[in-house]
Amino acid sequence: MFILNSIAPIFLLILLGKTLQKTGFMPEVFFKSLSRFVFWFALPSLLISSISRADLNFPTISRILGIFSLGTVLSLAFAWGVAKVLKLPAPKTGAFIQGSFRGNGAFVGLPVIVYSLGSIDASAEQLATVVLAPVVVIFNILAVTVLLHYGKDKHSTGDSISTFFLQMVKNPLIMSCVTGIALNLLKLELPLFLNRSLEALGRAALPMILMSIGASLAVEKLKGAASPSLIASLIKVAVTPAIGFLLAGFFDLSVTEKMIAIFFLGCPTAGMSYVMADVMGSDSTLAARIIALSTLLSAITLPVIIAVGL
Repeated sequence: MFILNSIAPIFLLILLGKTLQKTGFMPEVFFKSLSRFVFWFALPSLLISSISRADLNFPTISRILGIFSLGTVLSLAFAWGVAKVLKLPAPKTGAFIQGSFRGNGAFVGLPVIVYSLGSIDASAEQLATVVLAPVVVIFNILAVTVLLHYGKDKHSTGDSISTFFLQMVKNPLIMSCVTGIALNLLKLELPLFLNRSLEALGRAALPMILMSIGASLAVEKLKGAASPSLIASLIKVAVTPAIGFLLAGFFDLSVTEKMIAIFFLGCPTAGMSYVMADVMGSDSTLAARIIALSTLLSAITLPVIIAVGL
């Protein structure tokens, strides 16, 4: 029942979003606006509210990021080797590798951590939100590196790199994490009315996130999906968390700390990978298929991760 209670709310809300979108109960423009609202306001509110009051245990954070970073790099290397075996052309290789390691940490990883670990350890949500900022940075740096190497020359390398750094600076998730950490380190407390407003928006963030994922899930993209889509998806949601479990034996972590790293490793491919693949000249169709298929497969793999890890 614990696994069911942890995972079922996530996929029920994803299903609700898809149902509302497919039936036309909510217009398409509503979900596009909802995704923007979550990205720019609701999720940053949750991050600022949580991180500003978190216990910033930097040795613990470093150990979690150690597993996550090493696991991500090993997953990338494994995907690169598989792409060589499959003899994929360069644009497909870029999308394939990115889809194999770049996870949806903010929109799937964080809700999974909150719903599965929150009842076991009250500090899990705060610790996960603190770790989220470097997770997003690591994913972006590696993704841009891969796509610059394998993408077509839609843009010059200089333009792509400058665009990347501009996106990083403007990313509200990174900026809200930095703001929360600054408030925490400086021991600055927000006015009560502002803090309550952020908390209210933050509580609404996770269900809105999941419904927007459901609405944007392009299941129709799976029609005619070839083996690279399935292989990349399996690397993302099965091989990568397995690597995390193997690495965890070399780190002195609590169950909560270990599982935060593994959940961030094991969450499905991020929707942003489609945007990045398209902008940087990789196979955006393959990227979209990996996003949809990895999200569907994670309904199977995430319960297994919980059963093995907890």
